[in-house]
Amino acid sequence: MKAAKAHLPVSPSRTLIRFADQIASFDRGPVVDAPCGHGRNAFALAARGCTVIAIDNDRKRLAALEQVKAAYLAKSPPVGISMGGIFTVCADLTAEGWPVAPSTAAAIICVHFAMVDLIPTFLSSLQDGGYLYIETFGGQGQNFRELPKANQLGELLSKQVEFRYYKERKVGPADVDSVVVTLFAQRRGSSNG
Repeated sequence: MKAAKAHLPVSPSRTLIRFADQIASFDRGPVVDAPCGHGRNAFALAARGCTVIAIDNDRKRLAALEQVKAAYLAKSPPVGISMGGIFTVCADLTAEGWPVAPSTAAAIICVHFAMVDLIPTFLSSLQDGGYLYIETFGGQGQNFRELPKANQLGELLSKQVEFRYYKERKVGPADVDSVVVTLFAQRRGSSNG
């Protein structure tokens, strides 16, 4: 049986790309992409010089990412930028299974994942001045049940971050307070937060 051919990932999040250069400019450690899926956002950040820790609990996805990584990273980056690296980690994305040490991540990217319970863990792993990008999944079908409530993420984060971008939109039935959220924030330093 022939192994399936790995393909380059689909386009990265368009909103994340608006902030990718800011993320890359904070060059004090790795960028964590969790969950990384097939690596679409990890590849975009590595192309801007970031070292990316791509975390997912799906070994097949991580194997596919590893298969295309060398070819993708061999592409010539824009002039003046060194291509970053991507390191994969298989882990369950729970507070108990979170594999990132405190104050080590320059940025944490979380796209299309129910992450409300991970917010304290994200903040613990994020360096002072580091960036947090969260983009929830949409409100299709019944998945609105796993989305945050209106301003829940804002309240959980506001004491420790400065929001650079925050957008939420109500989804689900009228009697449910679920929202889709996209946010980009910078962690305040311990002396001012």
